[in-house]
Amino acid sequence: MHSQWPSCYRSFLCALALCLMIAAQAAFASPRYWQDKRYIERSFYDIALKAEYAEDKVRPVIKRWASPLRVWVYSGAGEGRVQRRLLSQHLDRLGDIARLPTRLVKRRKDANVLVFFASEKELGRLMKREMPALAGQRMPLSYCMGAIRYNDRAEIVRGTVVIPVERTLAEGKLEACIVEEVTQLLGLINDSKFARHTVFSDLTDNDRLTGLDYLLIRLLYSSAIRPGMDLRQVMPRVRRQLDQWEKAGLIGKAEQIVSREFQVAAAGG
Repeated sequence: MHSQWPSCYRSFLCALALCLMIAAQAAFASPRYWQDKRYIERSFYDIALKAEYAEDKVRPVIKRWASPLRVWVYSGAGEGRVQRRLLSQHLDRLGDIARLPTRLVKRRKDANVLVFFASEKELGRLMKREMPALAGQRMPLSYCMGAIRYNDRAEIVRGTVVIPVERTLAEGKLEACIVEEVTQLLGLINDSKFARHTVFSDLTDNDRLTGLDYLLIRLLYSSAIRPGMDLRQVMPRVRRQLDQWEKAGLIGKAEQIVSREFQVAAAGG
């Protein structure tokens, strides 16, 4: 049995759809669209609970560090002093936001995070040794690459970043690569096709942490969220946390906070 909508009702639905489309376009046109709680929630799901490289038969869960970051740096090209300064400044910012201790170490054996600033000639050999699963994948098109390892409790226990120095310097992307790849090591693994105004976006070109990134990091390392939580467990907690932050004014201040932290770090450098 088939039925037809009354013409007046069809007109109403068409008008409603048009209004929703206009409202959505207006929201994205606003410089503060990313402060909408639903937008932050969807961005967190997209970046923290999905993965850039799909893993067969692995249930998507929260992955994050439960121990301090001990970072060892190798410099095979470029100015090592500049590289270490940029990396150290960014680690300090991440540590402050996530409330996660970070420090540089002198010996590789003491580290749980390895950062390689590699020359072009050593890149292939280094990738095969340090990131065999990624070796040969997208390398000609990639500026920087990162990988994590985690235990059966979904706690991240090791991270590796490889930055091809000549490529990044030629495109002015050295700092951007440090920011994106090292931040992803925290557990914000996915490059999102949904989220904008973030270093994890496929749609925009943010080179430094944004207000949205600040909120996503704070969410991931909130005391209400634990490694191993799945979508059903974690999203109600994300919503409650965002409600609290909205009332406290943190969402509205996020951009100002992260900008102030960058200015302080730049002045110190």
